[in-house]
Amino acid sequence: MKNDLKEQVEVMASGCAEVLPADGLLAKVELAQKEGRPLTVKLGVDPTAPDLHLGHAVPLRKLRQFQDLGHKAVLIIGDFTAKIGDPSGRSATRPPLTDEQVVANAKTYTDQAFRILDDDPEKLEIVYNSHWLAVLNFADILSLTSRFTVAGILVRDDFAKRYKAEQSIGLHEFLYPLMQAYDSVEIGADIELGGTDQKFNLLAGRELQEKSGKEPQVALTLPLLEGTDGVKKMSKSYDNHIGLTFEPADMFGKVMSVPDEAPGQDRFHLILKYYQLALGALPDEVAKVAHALGAETLDPRDAKAEAARRIVETYHGAAAAEGAKADFEARFRKGSQTSAADLAEEKKVPGTLRDADGQVWMPKLLATSGAASSTSDGRRLMEQGGVKLNSVALTDPRENVAVADGDLLEVGKRKKYTLSFTLD
Repeated sequence: MKNDLKEQVEVMASGCAEVLPADGLLAKVELAQKEGRPLTVKLGVDPTAPDLHLGHAVPLRKLRQFQDLGHKAVLIIGDFTAKIGDPSGRSATRPPLTDEQVVANAKTYTDQAFRILDDDPEKLEIVYNSHWLAVLNFADILSLTSRFTVAGILVRDDFAKRYKAEQSIGLHEFLYPLMQAYDSVEIGADIELGGTDQKFNLLAGRELQEKSGKEPQVALTLPLLEGTDGVKKMSKSYDNHIGLTFEPADMFGKVMSVPDEAPGQDRFHLILKYYQLALGALPDEVAKVAHALGAETLDPRDAKAEAARRIVETYHGAAAAEGAKADFEARFRKGSQTSAADLAEEKKVPGTLRDADGQVWMPKLLATSGAASSTSDGRRLMEQGGVKLNSVALTDPRENVAVADGDLLEVGKRKKYTLSFTLD
């Protein structure tokens, strides 16, 4: 554990929206040092979707900062809470997930989280909250609910809005913050991380720990990262996300498409926010970039390109990042006349995809090639007009299409493949 307490606290608080209570962080660090132990830093994630994006990565990067300072990260996979779904920021009850969906999503979450977190067992523990929540009996649940009031739950903004609008609120949704709070009691969290929309849940953890006779955790809330539209929080449902598994060129281009600033915000607000949240840059670096932008010694596009390069490097490595940058410059900055086919990546796919007439069911080809996450995703891409074969749009996912070696497959604006069928 690093000894400079002031430096530790500054790093821990950097990029946070709030530290609750304000003086709690230093007290936690001092206590941990006095007891000769690392802090237990909690982040809970519900595997409600198959992939993570840069918005999910914000608290993961903050968690990595704690690891680098010598503290222990506890990543809680909410395989039990995911079956209810976090009502934070929701205007309607979430649809329930099956056990199979939760298990599949949890696997991809942990795989992708390791792109950010240090997987040293001394610095990371991954636990599933079904281990303690699934075994609670009805008496346990009654005891848990007795420690909170209906009035206290209805104070929550999203519940209050839905109640006022006479929209349905499931009783099980009231239990969600209690279960998240119980996670903190179970692992003895010193600190819990979450987005600003998680403030109520994080404070519920403090309350339950205190009522259980334990030292209450410090809550660190992190700003929500806007997506490529520059307005709404990054979300797959808003189609403004940048996935951690996006190919390097696509990831680079998506970052470059983010506006420099958000409506009503200071100049270069979003550029600086991506440095701070998507890159985890420390305050000194963010201040230097802000100064250079304000003094006009740094072009906003160059600042964004450097952020894009470093983001791609984080998830794909340095060589892929440099390649993505060169590809982007060739297509957009230098006015290159390079054709789409010249820029396309060769993609080998199994020859068994084609029938005797050389035809392919395109959603299957899209999923197999990695251009789509699944056949369902492939159908959606086609119906939205995002798939072309040799510059011809393919919009009917029900039809088989004749595909030959060397054909150009384009998916969206940036995914371009020259197809090659392998012998089986």
